[in-house]
Amino acid sequence: MRDLCFFSGRGLRALCFISVLALLFFAGIIRGQSVSRINYSGKGVFLNGINIAWVNFAGDLGPAPVSVAAFRNIFQQVRDSGGNSLRLWLHTNGMNSPSYNSQGYVTGPGPVAIRNLKEILGLAYKYRVGLVLCLWSFDMLGKHEGLDSALLYANQKMLMDTAFTMAYIRNALIPMVDSVKGDSAVIAWEVCNEANGMTTGMNFYAGDPTVPASAVQRFTNLIAGAIHRADPSALVTTGPGSFNTLTDVNPVASAEKGQLETVSSLQHDQLKEITKSFNRAHRLDLTTEEMYDYLMRVAQIPDSNIYRDDRLIAAGGDSLGTLDFYSVHYYYYGSSALSPFMHQFSYWGLTKPTVVAEFYMQNTDGMPDANLYPSLYVNGYAGALAWSWTDFPNTPNNPASAATDTWAALKNLWSYYKSDVDVFGAEWPSVSITYPPNNSIFTDSTQLMITAQAVDTGSVITSVQFFQSDTLLGTVVVPDSSLADTSLFSLRWKNIPAGAYLLQVIATNATGQEEVSSPVKVQIGLPAMTNLEAEDASFAGAGISVKGDPLASGGKYLAIETNDMNATVTWRFVNHASAGNYSVVFGFKDPFSSTKTQFINVNGARADTVTFPMTSSWSQMALTVPLVQDTNIVQVQMWWGWMYLDYLGVPSEILTSIAMHHEPSVGFALQQNYPNPFNPATTISYRLSAFGRVSLKVYDVLGREVTTLVDAVEKPGTHEVRFDASRFASGMYFYRLTAGGHSEVRKLLLLK
Repeated sequence: MRDLCFFSGRGLRALCFISVLALLFFAGIIRGQSVSRINYSGKGVFLNGINIAWVNFAGDLGPAPVSVAAFRNIFQQVRDSGGNSLRLWLHTNGMNSPSYNSQGYVTGPGPVAIRNLKEILGLAYKYRVGLVLCLWSFDMLGKHEGLDSALLYANQKMLMDTAFTMAYIRNALIPMVDSVKGDSAVIAWEVCNEANGMTTGMNFYAGDPTVPASAVQRFTNLIAGAIHRADPSALVTTGPGSFNTLTDVNPVASAEKGQLETVSSLQHDQLKEITKSFNRAHRLDLTTEEMYDYLMRVAQIPDSNIYRDDRLIAAGGDSLGTLDFYSVHYYYYGSSALSPFMHQFSYWGLTKPTVVAEFYMQNTDGMPDANLYPSLYVNGYAGALAWSWTDFPNTPNNPASAATDTWAALKNLWSYYKSDVDVFGAEWPSVSITYPPNNSIFTDSTQLMITAQAVDTGSVITSVQFFQSDTLLGTVVVPDSSLADTSLFSLRWKNIPAGAYLLQVIATNATGQEEVSSPVKVQIGLPAMTNLEAEDASFAGAGISVKGDPLASGGKYLAIETNDMNATVTWRFVNHASAGNYSVVFGFKDPFSSTKTQFINVNGARADTVTFPMTSSWSQMALTVPLVQDTNIVQVQMWWGWMYLDYLGVPSEILTSIAMHHEPSVGFALQQNYPNPFNPATTISYRLSAFGRVSLKVYDVLGREVTTLVDAVEKPGTHEVRFDASRFASGMYFYRLTAGGHSEVRKLLLLK
């Protein structure tokens, strides 16, 4: 199944999808594979969705209120893409729920846990998506995450001591199950995420407490049995980190070990990438050596389905404590031996439907990411849930496109196999804000007219609610005008305080179905701004040049006449105020044939994706971005390119001086390295006030010099030097700049 679709591009994804299905069909895979589905709302379906996995890590059940806007947007995005399911983590590590007493026994689900859970499920129901509710994770023994000794003791006891387990079941689990029994937004309860990560011999982090596999089996058995007694119609699953603990295919581990040992022949950079991917997926900080040791340690453990019915009952003694379907995760860590993308479901010898409940949306095992969902569908699995809404921007090798690729994959399955993924069969209204345009600036704060267009082909729009973030501005029930199935609604927002705002509307039809518009950002009023000219910024990539225009700020601008995605325009300036969110303004012109979408990076992180409208005159676009105290780097990275940039406007109050790359500056200064933390390279900037000899050296925490970066005579002005720490170990280092009788030291942190 490798290389079934080796091309890429937005216009070719549907063709790629069709190609993989056709080839698999004619190879006999579809015809020879038994159907494996999950019962959801009375129908056997393929779970076509994603992991959320949380909006607030370990905190969605409280103590804070539910982040309504975030969940609403997630659910609608999945629903609009043809998805039917999401996986949500609940207690996770026990930091916020459930409640414990001083002896470590669970006394309740948490002060607001049931209220929050019901509110989240209510939102999911409105958007006709279902949730797999994951109770716990290996994080419950995560000493490396900062869990204190009392919580670690309580959680370990819960896993190993029946009295502590039953306290949790009686006081927290059953009240939660009872409170949502029969809720059509509940697909299943999941006992634990990747329990192997806290199992002796397979544990991810050497410094964390562990429990034996028998304790995991006992806990799973008792939890599953309790749920089945409280709600006989409920489905229960659990989420092992790989097929290693879910199949008896390789009982002597020889096949897996043989492939994993190829890790030892990988180049160091390749092993580093595997380590980075593993750390991201599991929120760890393993070194490459620890990663290799982990892989080889797990390879020695025979494959064994520890969740098989008879083995669970033998461990816990509860005849109802079995799983209704299996879930499994797959990330490539040096071997494809346990890959669901390389094996049909029948290969594993399992008798229950199996959902592939975590995987990265990236090219995997030689297969383009566009083929991952259809591959699992046609290979007989029961569902596909990519990782994750929370972590799409951190997807290895595909951070910019993982989200859009996932939405396209969900939509393709819905389009071609609607009968297997469409649960409710409803047609939904659509709504959008037609005015103001996104990222508009208004100097007049007395009023703003907001206009929305709502369309419903199967019912009638009964109301449109207008929101500023989570604040309701007003509800309109009578449209300004209607034509066929399209209606226009408007609301006048008055006496607006200066600031940045996020506008959204919700349309509701006569059957109670809701649709949320895409958000629109507006800036009301602006502080005094200082323009940092684009022609003075640093720019990289072919097709960018400085041109003149008397109407441009400073009489010049940057003409970006390229679609090179590596092309960038970068401003550097010092914020002398405190760190925080600040409004900035881009002066621009787009005289070309379409709107232009570009990326905005701030201090090395993606801050926003902005669509600049077509305009033949110089215009402004405002954004709110996070700035640190001291040196900041704001960058426009081209996606479509082909536009003109005039300046970056920065609040004058935060600037007492502006230091562009090429400008001499007064005073001696050593800037914080960027990025920091870093791996493996970082850039150090400094300013010199006079011509003279310069020394820039790096020291370890014991004060030993490890390298000299600069030892030369240099002219006044701003300088940069790159520090490549590939050959150094992770840890804290110091760098000292000495010049003209001045000396300054700063810290830097290397994380591998």
